[in-house]
This record gives sequence, C-alpha cells and structure tokens, in this order.
Amino acid sequence: MPVGGPDTTRFGGHTPCISIDGGGRSHIVIDAGTGIHQFQKSLPDPGDEGWDFHVLFTHYHLDHIIGLPFFKPLYDPRNTFTFYGYPYEGNAVNEVIHRILAPPWFPISLAEVPSTQHFVSLNGDGVSIAGIEIQPEQLEHPQGVAAFRLKGPERSVVFATDYERGVSSHLDDRLDALARGVDVLIHDAQYTPQEYELEHIGWGHSTWQMAVDAATCAGVGELLLMSHDPDRTDDGVDAIVEKARQSGVNLRAAFEGLSIVI
Repeated sequence: MPVGGPDTTRFGGHTPCISIDGGGRSHIVIDAGTGIHQFQKSLPDPGDEGWDFHVLFTHYHLDHIIGLPFFKPLYDPRNTFTFYGYPYEGNAVNEVIHRILAPPWFPISLAEVPSTQHFVSLNGDGVSIAGIEIQPEQLEHPQGVAAFRLKGPERSVVFATDYERGVSSHLDDRLDALARGVDVLIHDAQYTPQEYELEHIGWGHSTWQMAVDAATCAGVGELLLMSHDPDRTDDGVDAIVEKARQSGVNLRAAFEGLSIVI
C-alpha cells in the first residue's frame, strides 16, 4: 500500500513504478503502482505524434497496477500503449487489464479509453524496445511474478521485486542466471530476517539477507534494496542498509526519484 508522512520523505511511499526513457517517442514502464503519478508529472506535452508507452507487468497484485487507471496519458488519443505480461490462470494480459479498468472498480472501462492499446502475452522470450533488450523470467510469489533483465547501450539492470528467495532452489538459480554479472540488481528486501522467520514465510517477499545472497551469487556490481515495508520508516530503512553493508556487498536502498544510466 502507498504511505505518506514525515517518516517516509527520504525513501518515498509510493508503490512500484520504474520508467525507462527509450529516447524519441518511446517510454518503457515496469509496473503501474502509484509511483506512475510521479512519472506522469515528468512528461512534457507529446506533441501531435503522441507518446509510445510500453508497460510491462511483473504481476497483477493491486499495488503494482493501482496507478494505471489514474495515468492521464492513457486518456490522450495521441498516445499508444503496449501492455506486456504473463497470462494468469488462462487469462491473457488484455483480459486482466480489462478487468482492472471496469465498473465497479473504476468508472471508465478500457473500451472507453481513447488511446490506442496493444497487448503482448509474455512466454519467456525476450523483447527489444527502443534499443533496450528485455529478458523476462518467472519467479516465486503468490500467483506468480516476473523479473526483468534490461540491457541498454551502456549497462545492464535486473529488476526483481516481490520475490521470495529460498522457497525453490530451481527458481533461485533462474534469478542468479538472469542477474549474472549485471551492473545493478534491484531486489526485493521487504523484511529483516527476524520479521521473516516470525510471521512472513510464504508471503512472497525476501529479507535484506536474501537480497545480499542473490547479489553475491550473481556477482553483480551494485545491489539496490527495494519493496520497503509500508510500516518501515526512513530511519528503519537506514538501519537495514547499515546492517546489510556489513556483508561487504556494494549496496544502497532504492528511493523515489532514483535514476540509473543504462
């Protein structure tokens, strides 16, 4: 859930949205949490040609899609959207999105939205968008989740949110292979080890120690801890970073507005 207030001003309290500037008219977006509102505010007027948005979903839980109905460019007929996601229980990504933008959950249905939409069901194959090579990989989370490796002209990044490491060595090996040697690994680190053992086993999230283990196994250049618990204050995140850095891994906590060159 999104949170606000003086205790979360440094790291931010929006739910996840990652944007990649593809140059020209293209924008790549991973997940459409409430953070998409911040991305929206950064966009200039698209001009007569409009923007070309490519939106990839890690999964369809509410915190990762809740910002989509409120994303103003969706209602601009100049813009084109292509949505990517794995099918869920036989429902392709277009069927899932149609369920999100529909009464009574939202007053406007997707059929009424004036922008142009296309839909791509992921199947494990990589895609190339605006010169960025994107490779998906399915991991462990209730109802499933996808991680993405992005390779740009200069650097590579893996985005692995809402992933519970240690449940399946096979899936851990998948992530380790996906992240092998990347410049930046952005990894779920919602819990401390004590919180995880006490009441969060099977909830679909990792501890900071699990994130450190993933970074170590994959030999990444930098680890970014993300998916901060909504009850965690900025000071609490600082404490986790201080503890995690004792491992010797180059790491920091992801924060709202963080920019990475790829």
